[in-house]
Amino acid sequence: TYTKKEKVGTVCRLGDPFRRSDDNKVVRYEVFGTDLFKKETNMSQFVGLVMETDRGEIGSIQSSFGTSGKFRVNFPAGTEAKEGDPLYLRFKRYANDPKKAIHQDQSLPRARPGYRIDPPAKKKKVRGKISNGNANVVENGVDSKTPKGDRKASANIPNGSNGVGEIVKTKGDILQNGKRTVAIVSGLFSMEDDISKHKGRKVISITTPEEEGVIDGSFGKVGKCKVLFRDGISADVGSHVKMLS
Repeated sequence: TYTKKEKVGTVCRLGDPFRRSDDNKVVRYEVFGTDLFKKETNMSQFVGLVMETDRGEIGSIQSSFGTSGKFRVNFPAGTEAKEGDPLYLRFKRYANDPKKAIHQDQSLPRARPGYRIDPPAKKKKVRGKISNGNANVVENGVDSKTPKGDRKASANIPNGSNGVGEIVKTKGDILQNGKRTVAIVSGLFSMEDDISKHKGRKVISITTPEEEGVIDGSFGKVGKCKVLFRDGISADVGSHVKMLS
């Protein structure tokens, strides 16, 4: 004999949008969930378990996400789930099982590939403050009104940047600690910057400062860069990082 169990989480963040090739629908192949596990839960025992949406779409838990009990779910066939939608973990527990193992009957669907939808380009902000008709010009990352003694430090910061960027995506290998090894960061550089000149510069996560990485190269053509974290990065997408001088 067995008992059916159900635990419910919530979609807290969506992965990149894709247009599914076989029906032209906009779907996500990856979503992020919360409200299912405690902060101290060892997520490794739940990796691979099947989850369902209200629409019956089936995916599996891939890893933890961050350090607050959030988790990453992959949907091979895609999902139309939205932020705030429920995620169901349904399973059986057999009465005479001393290990109280989780048993599931569901299986993952076949993959239904699609192509990524690129977000619209953001409009560039006009730099420089105007006060009493006088423009405050920023040239080569140096404010024209910056005292000469402070210009050397300012010149280490790329054009259009204050040395702080935002994590827009994590990727790369998943380490045994459940962390990804690569963060894609925007805001550290402008389109005009030669990111290769900054390769190897140290970057720290502002929310988890013990996690330190290095610039590994550019990503795309809009000023984004890859940051390599050899011990992994647990900071959430949307968190900020700082590039050190």
